[in-house]
Formats: sequence, structure tokens, C-alpha cells
Amino acid sequence: MDILRLDKHNRLPKKQTGQRIETPISFFIRYYYTDAEGLRKQKAVKLADKSDLYRSWTDVEPLIERVMAGVNEQTEVFSGSGQQTLSEFIEKHYLPWCRENKAAPTANSYKRIWERSWQASVGNIALTSLTTADVTKVLTHHAKNGLGARSLSHIKWMLSGVYVYAVSSGVVPKNPVSDARWLVKVARVEKQAEYSLEQMLAMLRILEPLDLRAAVAVALCYFAALRPAEARGMRWDDYTGEQLNVRRTVWRNKVGETKTEGSAASVPVIEPLRSLLEKLRSQSSAGYILQGTTGKPLSLDSLNCRVIAPAMKKAGIVWCGYYAGRRGISSLLTDSSGNIQNATGILRHSNSGTTARHYTQPQKASMDAAMKAIEEMAAKLEELEVIQ
Repeated sequence: MDILRLDKHNRLPKKQTGQRIETPISFFIRYYYTDAEGLRKQKAVKLADKSDLYRSWTDVEPLIERVMAGVNEQTEVFSGSGQQTLSEFIEKHYLPWCRENKAAPTANSYKRIWERSWQASVGNIALTSLTTADVTKVLTHHAKNGLGARSLSHIKWMLSGVYVYAVSSGVVPKNPVSDARWLVKVARVEKQAEYSLEQMLAMLRILEPLDLRAAVAVALCYFAALRPAEARGMRWDDYTGEQLNVRRTVWRNKVGETKTEGSAASVPVIEPLRSLLEKLRSQSSAGYILQGTTGKPLSLDSLNCRVIAPAMKKAGIVWCGYYAGRRGISSLLTDSSGNIQNATGILRHSNSGTTARHYTQPQKASMDAAMKAIEEMAAKLEELEVIQ
């Protein structure tokens, strides 16, 4: 019976549960629908191929529920379905969601990782058909071709994020990526470069007479622990003279929110950053702190290529980029205070684990001093033993 006839008799259409069909390689669900001419017809929809993730009807039950809910509510259920290829789902659903909900640099990096590392290998596989073995094969291939552990982790967790989103949306019930591994030994992760306080002061002495904005940019990333996009987004009304209020980022031409909610916070301003800011404010006290001649946010990549990198090369100082400033101040804060929470607070991380793993290194001078103190303690104990 069609909906109009049922409505006339004050009756609701019967809820369908669907007919389950199992073949040697796949699971299907078959149901009735009414076509454009009002004819009642049947349609079979593939739920998933059999795999380690989908061994039985119990495993595909969430997929059945999603399909039949759409059928019974007479809504389109196949938009973002598990039978879409990874390319279709990621490009039509996941990446647009990232652009709306992630920081612009993060969304852009996910797009690059997908296009460079995954699309050619798994793009034509259906969401429900991707297996842990498929992911492991691709990761192992990249490992054999020279990618290190840090890069492999980045590309793995990008794809895992796709499935976290798909599972949360009810498109698939399981994530096949999280248990994947690369099955060859890769080079150990090298410690990332960071600047010492002495190096930073030397760089500022060189940059200040060349281009005050270059000195301020470098100092913001070290003494205020700002990310480059946060430094570009700082405006003069964010500066109180005693602190900087981090409120936005600027990536390329896009002004957006901070990377995380916790990143929007205040950081103290100390010397020599304060003096550099005051000098720059005397030249331009409105708009962005780091701005070009048109008043738009200054390109730090351009500033690096035009001023900073050539000046450092001429001075014989290894220039390691803006992020080396954040790492340097993190190590110095942890070492000087004896408390990693201080560095976590300045960097505005959500937890100290991120700070410890990626931004903080032991300081040789402090280690040497600590070992010297232990040596002196041992010598004193030896003296007491001799006297007794």
C-alpha cells in the first residue's frame, strides 16, 4: 500500500527489517521501495565484503541499522555510506568537515597527506572493505622508501582520523587503521632542532638592525612561545605591555581560530621581546603587529627567505625555522624551573605529555652540573668512610 492510502486509513507504514543475504564473499541487505511511478520494487544493497573486521552478521549489524533507518524514514541513506570509496568519502565528507572544524594548517596538512600518501593506494577501496592488512602494506611500502617514524605516524593517524569520524557518524562500525603497523625497521626519530638562549640573543642582535619585524617575529616564537600562525595573527590591541592575548591565527590569507581552545590564552611578555615590541609600536601602533606595507599580515615565509635565512647563513648560524624557538623556550623553562608544567602552560598544550615528547630536551649544562654534584657527594662519602 502507498503512503496516501495508509494515511487515509490512519495507519503508519510497516517498519521494514530487511532481508539478509550472505554470499561467500559479502553481506547484503534487501528491502522494498517505491519508485517514481509508484511501483513497489526490491533493492539489494551491499553492506561489506567479508574480512577480519566483518566476519559475521553481528559485525555488520550497525550497517544494517543505518541502511534500514534511512529506508523506514524515507531519507537518503547512501550519502556517506560505507560502500563509498575512500576517495569519495574523504573528498566529499571528511575534508570539508576538517575545513569547517580544524585549524586551516591542520586541514591543509590532512589534504596533502591524503593526496601524497594514501589516495593512489587505497582511494578506490570501499570504506567497509579497507583492512588492517591493507593499511599495513601501504605503511610498510612508505617505510621501505625512506619515510621515518615521525612521518609514518603522521600519515597513519591522518587515515585513522578519517575512520574515527566515519565511526562517530555511524557510517562504519569499526576502525581498521589503529592496529596497523609498518613491518620494517626505520631510522630512529632524530631530535628536532631548538635554539639556546645564547643563540636567540645572537640572532636578535643581527636581525634588529636589518629588519625590526624579523627580530620581532623570531622573538615572538621564542620568548612568547607562539606558533608562526599565531605570531602572524597578533594585533596591537592584543598587547597590553605586560602580556599578549592569543586570539587568532593567520594561515596564508585566512584568519581563523587558534589551533585548540586552550591555545587561546595569555602569555607574559619579558625582555628582550618587550623592548622590540615597543620599538616596533613606535613605527606602527595599529592593525597587525607583523604587517606588510598594505596593512595585511606579513608573510613569515617571505620574511624568512628575504631576511632571516640569508642573514643567519652570513653569520654562520644554523637557521632551523620558527618552531625551533618554541622548542628552545620549552626546554629552557623546564630546565630552569624544574617543572615541565611551566613549559606546558606557556606553550598552551592540553597536557604535559606533548610538551615532554616533542618540545623539551635535557640541557647539557644542567646535566653536567648535576653529575658534578653527585661526584662531589660521592667524594664526601668516601672521605667519611676513611675517617671512620
